[in-house]
Amino acid sequence: MNAATLLTRLYPPAVRERWGEDIRHEVSASGIRSWPDTLAGAARLWLHPGDWPETFTGQTRRVVTVALFALTAATGLLLRSAEPSTTLTADVHHPATSLWLAPLLLGIGLAAPLPPLSGAALRGLTAAAVRTLAAPTAAVVALCLTAWSGTAEHLTGFADTAAVTSYWLTLGFVALRLCVLVARIARTAALPTTRRLSTALLHIGTALTLAAGQNLLAMVRTAPHPGSLAESTALGLLAATAISTGHDLRQKRA
Repeated sequence: MNAATLLTRLYPPAVRERWGEDIRHEVSASGIRSWPDTLAGAARLWLHPGDWPETFTGQTRRVVTVALFALTAATGLLLRSAEPSTTLTADVHHPATSLWLAPLLLGIGLAAPLPPLSGAALRGLTAAAVRTLAAPTAAVVALCLTAWSGTAEHLTGFADTAAVTSYWLTLGFVALRLCVLVARIARTAALPTTRRLSTALLHIGTALTLAAGQNLLAMVRTAPHPGSLAESTALGLLAATAISTGHDLRQKRA
């Protein structure tokens, strides 16, 4: 796969289907000097789904739904990397530091595609879930067995690095396959309306803004830590992505 093809694949699916060959040809002809503009164009289009063409009805909503869950998965991985944390929690006994979770869960609920309530559809959904999640489930089981055996506690050097790498690769693999499952469900499910998707994105953006704000507030009160600053910055970028996309969808609906 050459660079032009790879860069073209970064564009939203509808854009690739309509203009992908033209983009690939232009990038290939222009060479490396066109790469920054190509990347910027792909990022800009992902933030403006209202500008996407549709090759079939509901394509934009389907892609945005999957992208929303991908953003949520990225948030989960980011927060997992920062644990343990007293600033951001998910505990009913600590409502102040868990406040960010409420709009996040509400946004996920609003964006969830609803499968048809028929026996055949549910059987198909179950089969798709088994096929999609079998490998990540096996990976998680292997990870848990390793942790419970106590072997990981005695690893040092390269073995310890390999174990940590395996742990994060497993989490990333699980997140990826969950997004694949959402994409497969979205093919036959009742997709959320544009209004619901917009509201869901704004709720998730609000949640991430709260999370970033809580982190920054904690940094002001205590000694700043580079890890906390990086986490707050990443949360802020994810929040801006969700809010920008949500506003664009709302304008499209209007």
